[in-house]
Amino acid sequence: MINSYYESRHFQRLLHRYEKAVSEGHVPYLEADELTDIAEYYMTGKQDAKANQAIQAAIDMHPDSVDPQIFLARQKMFYGKLDEARSIIDAITEQQDCEVIYIRAELLIKEGRPSDASDFLLEQMELMQDSLDNYLYDCASIFMDYDQWTWAEEWLERLRESFPNHPQLPIMEAEIEMGLDNYEDAQTLLQKILDKEPYNSNAWNLLAETYVALEMFPQAVEAADYSLAINPDDSNALLMKGNAYFHDDQMGAAIEHYKRYLEAQPDDLNVLVSLAICYSSEERYKEILPLLEKAEQNALKQPEKESDLAQIFQLRAYALSRLDRIPEALASIVKAKELGDECQTWKFDMTEADIYLQCKQTDLAEKSFATALAKSPEQGETLFNIALSYNNAGYTDCAIDLLDDVWTIFGTHEGKFVVPYLASCYLRKNDSKNFLKYLKLAPYCDREATFHLFRDLYPGIAPEEYYAYAYKEIYGDFPKSSEMSV
Repeated sequence: MINSYYESRHFQRLLHRYEKAVSEGHVPYLEADELTDIAEYYMTGKQDAKANQAIQAAIDMHPDSVDPQIFLARQKMFYGKLDEARSIIDAITEQQDCEVIYIRAELLIKEGRPSDASDFLLEQMELMQDSLDNYLYDCASIFMDYDQWTWAEEWLERLRESFPNHPQLPIMEAEIEMGLDNYEDAQTLLQKILDKEPYNSNAWNLLAETYVALEMFPQAVEAADYSLAINPDDSNALLMKGNAYFHDDQMGAAIEHYKRYLEAQPDDLNVLVSLAICYSSEERYKEILPLLEKAEQNALKQPEKESDLAQIFQLRAYALSRLDRIPEALASIVKAKELGDECQTWKFDMTEADIYLQCKQTDLAEKSFATALAKSPEQGETLFNIALSYNNAGYTDCAIDLLDDVWTIFGTHEGKFVVPYLASCYLRKNDSKNFLKYLKLAPYCDREATFHLFRDLYPGIAPEEYYAYAYKEIYGDFPKSSEMSV
């Protein structure tokens, strides 16, 4: 992996030498590929100014070298300037250089033509017979880098047929299975790799990612910990650990690991957004705004990130509303609607309605909720989320009525997931009788939701025991065994 190279002693010494010289006011003489590696390192970390400085030094020192030109073309592609990228590629004199062949294939993929890219690479294969193993490996990797998993699988099969003992086959096969959402198959492959190579941190990180996808969060944390034991500064392991905690609703632990990850990768857009969601769940709204400002600046540089911009404005609107900055919140949700996909506008209507609820403008909230419900492809689920918004805003009776409607829509059995939320509503109303009635049923209707709703009230206690402890708090004694039966 590229990240492994960046962490190697060789590259770290190279980077130290370069940065020391730059801090002293000059650029050291390095080979073109070395300066390009440094530029790519900075580019990976979204440090554009430093990347541009390094690549300009490479061009100044080695004007005829292919590597800096390839970097410039890839940089243009990254920012969606495909015509400029093609002009740079066309101007390179060594058109049969394998890196030029690769960048042409990448450009075709970026243009939405993966089939043409594969055909082009097949046409060039005859030129690469002297290093066919590397060529087939690189071709598969290109399609993997661009999430073109079906094409990657096709090129991996070519590699397997010609070089069945290629050392990268097992890990690539596992990654492709993950890309195709075959996580259980990937898990089996990764465990086989680790049986032979227990210090393979890449495999541990991929296994952690697989466990997250399979919602096996403790196992994901454990796998990431193995990777961190090998390399305590492994940013990928920190990311996987953060993701595991995030999806397991352990936001405090997720925040800790995301912040550590961002020390190494400060401009990772996805993690900036995930961290903002964590802060929102912990009601740390003031800390969200600078994060979202940084995320917005990063997203604006990437044309394909418009959907991320819409989410950023939606999160900002929610945070601003909680800080009682209502006009700014409403302006932010308008921007989200302008940038978001048409099929997603109902989600922004939901946020808009929630903002109106926060400032007690219930008539406007009802209109926005009605608009969202009309547009939503999932009526029952949307009505359920409307109920939660009313409950969070203190309109508990309305929330209870809506939850009853949701139960009716889904049916007696399928709709029982609302039971823990009904218990939460009745607790808010101080209606002890109905609170206990629904709390007794809750763990058998949706154990996970029951745990998340009431774990702070009853720490260290199994959800099946919540009813007994709630009963004791209300009546002074634990209930009799006959009262415990569901």
